[in-house]
Amino acid sequence: MAGLAPRQGETERERFSAALQPWLGSEFELAALGSADRWGRAPARLLLPAGAAENNAKRDLAGLLLAAGAALHLPEPGLGGCNALWRTAESGSLAKTVADRADSATPATNLALAGLPVVDGHDPAAMKAQAGRIAVVEGRIAAVGERAQRTYLNFTRRRGAGGSIVLSRSLWRELQRGGWTASALTGKRVRVRGVIEGRDGLLIAIESRAALEMVD
Repeated sequence: MAGLAPRQGETERERFSAALQPWLGSEFELAALGSADRWGRAPARLLLPAGAAENNAKRDLAGLLLAAGAALHLPEPGLGGCNALWRTAESGSLAKTVADRADSATPATNLALAGLPVVDGHDPAAMKAQAGRIAVVEGRIAAVGERAQRTYLNFTRRRGAGGSIVLSRSLWRELQRGGWTASALTGKRVRVRGVIEGRDGLLIAIESRAALEMVD
């Protein structure tokens, strides 16, 4: 299902499986959304039949699983409306988690309580420790490197001293149209969600605007 990150451990798999149990044997509509992603999955939405829920948002199985805290959201390119729905569903789960476990918390703490690693983009060791996994990376942009095919939002000016967000040319142009220029981004704190990768485990490549947000 589009919008859901792959399960990354036995605990996540068990939690996901348990949340699916009530839906076994239920009838769903399958709505294909595009070509296969980087894991070879064909993204689609599973929707309860019309009339089976009081509103359209509660027809979406991915949204129901996110709202139950049984899965993590991974933004998908080209699905702006769906990404917004899934983020809202996950936010409801995070709010409940914080209410259950803490009196008050920052957004980063909310994510940590829900089990999603929150990594300092200025700390190369912390990023390398999460290589190959989905994480939230936060940090202040020190420099922007624009190349022919890729743009790099770097958390440090010195190579290897911190992480970088990698954007495709088309996504960078989309951000620029929204005012996210190199000069406007430099010095700003951002939060990005995706898979930490690269030879040194210091890159987080994103394909969707929904994966990136301005913190301040």
